[in-house]
Amino acid sequence: MKEFLRSLSKKILSPRSILGRMVINLFHWLWYYSPNSWMQNTFIGYPIWQCPFDLQLYQEIIVKTRPPFIIQTGVLHGGSVLYFASLLDLINAPPDAIVIGVDLVLTDKAKTLRHPRIRLIEGSSTDPAVVAQVRKLVSPLGGMVSLDSDHSQQHVLKELMLYRDFVAVDSYLVVEDTNANFRPIAPYHGPGPFEAVEDFLKTDKLFVRDNALWQRNLFSFHQYGWLKRVGNKTNSPG
Repeated sequence: MKEFLRSLSKKILSPRSILGRMVINLFHWLWYYSPNSWMQNTFIGYPIWQCPFDLQLYQEIIVKTRPPFIIQTGVLHGGSVLYFASLLDLINAPPDAIVIGVDLVLTDKAKTLRHPRIRLIEGSSTDPAVVAQVRKLVSPLGGMVSLDSDHSQQHVLKELMLYRDFVAVDSYLVVEDTNANFRPIAPYHGPGPFEAVEDFLKTDKLFVRDNALWQRNLFSFHQYGWLKRVGNKTNSPG
């Protein structure tokens, strides 16, 4: 029976098959829209609106790259920045390794965060004054960046252009919620994170999609948005 199921999976339910893709997309859709799934998740008492598969990937990246800082645009209730800060604690990162959260308006819940690694900045992530504040807080060696604020295509693209230089070689610039605009959820969203990534990668050759990172889990809220930095400006083509 086990061999039969393995054979069935390889031939019919493979993620690359039409049926396999349909099953994955249907589960993605059902799980995303279930009232009792990801939007009920908390981390140490703080709402964390993330797919657990994606939290696992973030954990692997942080353990492997040991970033001196993590920047996240879009804080909401603070669960993700607290998760990142806690992971830095768990890997015994230096005390000056920090997590910077940027949000247009910080929620009352986020303002209660008291973790010593967390720095919160209120303002637009694309405001030059806010970017300057971020720059003053971080190491010039680069770290990791997660973009999770306004999901319109133009805003995300602007964030990509502004925050790419904060990313260290071999670290990640993660564009969250690339599953919007019917990929496969939110069919009426309009061009958003995925389309911004498409535009970004046409001109910036220092980043590549690391699809193997998430495809072993079959789906991700940020699928095709896990961007790995593979080079410096000095050795970029052209």
